[in-house]
Amino acid sequence: MPHGTCHMSKEIQSKSIKLLIFQVLSSLIWMEYQIEEQIYHTCCRLRKLLLLLALLLESRTKMEWLCMMERASLVPLVFGGEMFRVFGHEKVWVLDGGLPRWRASGYDVESSASSDAILKANAASEVVEKIYQGQPTSPITFKTKFQPHLVWTLDQVKENMENKTYQHIDARAKARFDGTAPEPRKGIPSGHIPGSKCVPFPQMFDSSQTLLPAEELKKRFEEEDISVDSPIMASCGTGVTACILALGLHRLGKTDVPIYDGSWTEWAMEPDLPMVGSSSS
Repeated sequence: MPHGTCHMSKEIQSKSIKLLIFQVLSSLIWMEYQIEEQIYHTCCRLRKLLLLLALLLESRTKMEWLCMMERASLVPLVFGGEMFRVFGHEKVWVLDGGLPRWRASGYDVESSASSDAILKANAASEVVEKIYQGQPTSPITFKTKFQPHLVWTLDQVKENMENKTYQHIDARAKARFDGTAPEPRKGIPSGHIPGSKCVPFPQMFDSSQTLLPAEELKKRFEEEDISVDSPIMASCGTGVTACILALGLHRLGKTDVPIYDGSWTEWAMEPDLPMVGSSSS
């Protein structure tokens, strides 16, 4: 996933700013908000699929790039970008530092959405609702090419636990990883998969929520005895914040870091799988 600090000129044309703000921020993030509000209590995997649907709907115009900004956190947007990559859309950018840094840099923003953006958002919301209700929808023109090497299953993690081909990094907080703090999901014990190492995803950012320079990112991984010269796979609680680690590794030139989709939530729900941590002992 291409990334980096935004160096856009302050003389950028007004039309380009409106395209960026109206069609991306107003439409894309509005759809994400609706998904969170309407189906928050459904299973995690369904929420992830519906978020992906909303992102793909915005690609009906066959855009060659997508610049994503944050609403409250960069996490779901980095996850969305990673999902585009999983389905074969390589030209995706994440605006480093998000909307707060855009504003802090003195660039313009708009406080209202165009009628076209509102129509697109309403249409996307209707499609999401139809799918949620099990109703048929019209075809989407986005052409996908699934990249299975970027998504791991439980069986692949179990196999790797034995052969140790990939280094396994976990993006959750250290206390959850160690089993000394509870998981946010009821009925899920804390702890970690044997052989995995903890690299909490906030360590990828500085205080302004901007991705760290390559040398600093490399230092963060080396501090946890992770070699960026060897294969790495990532997990977290539900396969979302692990994408932040993949983004950091992407800056270091590792573009093929797979994400364990089910992550700790799936692993911990399997009664016969080994777990390390005080709450699972």
